[in-house]
Amino acid sequence: MSEENPWLAIWVRPRDTIRSIIAENPRRFLWVLAFIYGFTSLLNGFQSFPIALQMGMMPVLLISLIIAPLWGYAFFAIWSWVVVWVGKILKGQANFETARAAYAWSCVPLVGNIPLWLLLVFFYSRFLFYGMQDQVVMPGAAMMLFIILIAKLVFAIWSVVIYLQMLAEVQQFSILRAIANVILASLVIGIVTAVIWSIAIYVYMSALTPHVAVDSHSMEWFVQFIK
Repeated sequence: MSEENPWLAIWVRPRDTIRSIIAENPRRFLWVLAFIYGFTSLLNGFQSFPIALQMGMMPVLLISLIIAPLWGYAFFAIWSWVVVWVGKILKGQANFETARAAYAWSCVPLVGNIPLWLLLVFFYSRFLFYGMQDQVVMPGAAMMLFIILIAKLVFAIWSVVIYLQMLAEVQQFSILRAIANVILASLVIGIVTAVIWSIAIYVYMSALTPHVAVDSHSMEWFVQFIK
């Protein structure tokens, strides 16, 4: 198994491949995989935030290229730590490095998303972060867009499939328990994220409140003055 190319073997034999990778070096190609995940994740994220509308296509691409490895590496670390922590409750055997290797190598199918993103940029760069216009929904363009989105979905599903296989391997779980591990870890991260987001919004609104109060007081004084 060690003589096989893990980039190819991972697609069809994820359990054997991750076992070989961990035996040799669980950090193997970690930064490359972090870039793959980070780049596609950031581009997907930019589509959901209005800031991309002001930035334009080239700045979005440059920012994604520059910070992709750090973004991917950070997410690998956070996710893997939570998965291991939750997995201990389920009697999992993985440690941080093996869990991180499993998640990182599950991102191999996302390599296919990079040329798909380049196609989107080439054909739909004017509308990619601005919403779909009439030109995009023309029959030919719509068919190409549909094919690209289906291909991205296939790569994403295959990534999840091989991740569950590799997580089951490193945790010494059944597939059902691996699924439970992922669901519980997602709930933990979702709750923590919601709490942090709520606190941030509260702090932001609290910082605005004094200014609003001052403005209201000033307006009342002005009204009394002109009377």
